[in-house]
Amino acid sequence: MRYGRVGVAAVLAASVMVLPMSQAQARCWNNGWGWRCGPGLLALPFIAAGAVVAGAATIATAPIAAVTGAAYGPGYYYGPGYYGPPPGYYGYYPPPVGYYPPPHVPN
Repeated sequence: MRYGRVGVAAVLAASVMVLPMSQAQARCWNNGWGWRCGPGLLALPFIAAGAVVAGAATIATAPIAAVTGAAYGPGYYYGPGYYGPPPGYYGYYPPPVGYYPPPHVPN
């Protein structure tokens, strides 16, 4: 029994090491023996396992998402209203509060 577990672990580790790590491209190329497209047959178990996990997570969380309305998000955000430029932006500072011009004194 122990050798079986070690063998499975060794095959799994070897298959992960054999997988090419730079397959993030959507093109085909000729490697000398023929045309190659996609990650290859060694990646299919991992792709299938990922699809099963993603499907199970979607099905398991569907009732929660339906009750909470998660697909619609928190609503629209309109942002703050319009704010004018700060004082002094155009070079003119308004007089301070309580400022009065000097009185007109006739000569």
